[in-house]
Amino acid sequence: TRYISVTGVQTCALPISATRRAITSAAMLLQDEKGDDVLAEAKTGPTSRPRGRLGCAFGWMMLRVNGPMNRRAVEALVLQHGETVLEIGCGPGDAIARLVRGRKARRIVAIDHASDMVEAARKLNRAPVRDGLVDVRECSVSEMPFREGSFDAALAVNSVQFWPHLRLDLKSVLRVLKPGGRFVIAMRMTLEPRARRRCEMLLRALPNAGFVEVTMEEAATRAFRIALISGKRPIWAGGPYDAFVA
Repeated sequence: TRYISVTGVQTCALPISATRRAITSAAMLLQDEKGDDVLAEAKTGPTSRPRGRLGCAFGWMMLRVNGPMNRRAVEALVLQHGETVLEIGCGPGDAIARLVRGRKARRIVAIDHASDMVEAARKLNRAPVRDGLVDVRECSVSEMPFREGSFDAALAVNSVQFWPHLRLDLKSVLRVLKPGGRFVIAMRMTLEPRARRRCEMLLRALPNAGFVEVTMEEAATRAFRIALISGKRPIWAGGPYDAFVA
């Protein structure tokens, strides 16, 4: 068996075959139309909360494989100088680093429900964390402690499949965005036609949660095609958001 050496988060080795099985187990599963969630994931699988040696390997794979997807998601936010950004499911922190290098965000807050990924993201972004530009927290999207209207923009890269309650969690994201705030979801377009069905479900779920101007575009990276799904919190008072949180 060949092994890969994983560094940057912590040193470990894992059989390539085991790593492939871990990545494969992250494929999304769909519930039927009567299910409580629009999307469902094998949430108890090894990739839902990476930890230990397997989590170390998965974090390393995320850095290598998700880099182009993180870049496109950050670009899709179209950040303006002085804005505040929330990343949901930050993994080992690559998108955070790209936001920092963009030099536009006034403050970047990132959450992940896996403690090993939080530690890895803090290490990768040690200097901006120390300077107060970046705040990385262990937190679930379902339990975000932020006040209403805290962020100008939010992104979730390849993480929506792990959200416990998609409909409620999308409403939570809407709540913490400022009026007019943007939300970008990036997903891999693999396992056709299942991937396209997932995207279609999200295109319905976002308006149902109160988002407006919901759009989707596809883009190609060197490794795979991705979908970028975006929406905004309404600007006007008495918009869809008010009805959903009443």
